Amino acid sequence: MARQIIYSPKVPRSQAPHAHAVKVGNLVFVSGVIGYFGDLQLAKGDFPAQMRQALVNLKHILEEAGSTVDKIAKVTIFVDRQGNIDEINQIYREFFGNDPMQWPARTTIEARLPRRDFLIEIECVAEA
Repeated sequence: MARQIIYSPKVPRSQAPHAHAVKVGNLVFVSGVIGYFGDLQLAKGDFPAQMRQALVNLKHILEEAGSTVDKIAKVTIFVDRQGNIDEINQIYREFFGNDPMQWPARTTIEARLPRRDFLIEIECVAEA
């Protein structure tokens, strides 16, 4: 099965050695997405702004791969502290809607992120 490397022109590329996503067969594996704005700027200290931008970036990457948010099967959210769980759930509902029958599977993990200003990182697996 051939694999296709995906980069969205709407999402800044990190200095780290990884693709935005890899498409294999009918699946799209999206790398951890940070809430960077187009100019590699980050809303430092603003958790809701970083999460919303990370989700926008995730959407752009999926679209570049020929997929959509509706086709996400699994989301993994890495946060710098679990104290943000209420905000995570609120913003998640804004993005994925309020119908539990439409929500993808999700895991939320408290983790030390690669840079101190990163408050959240989101990855997913979706159908192509």
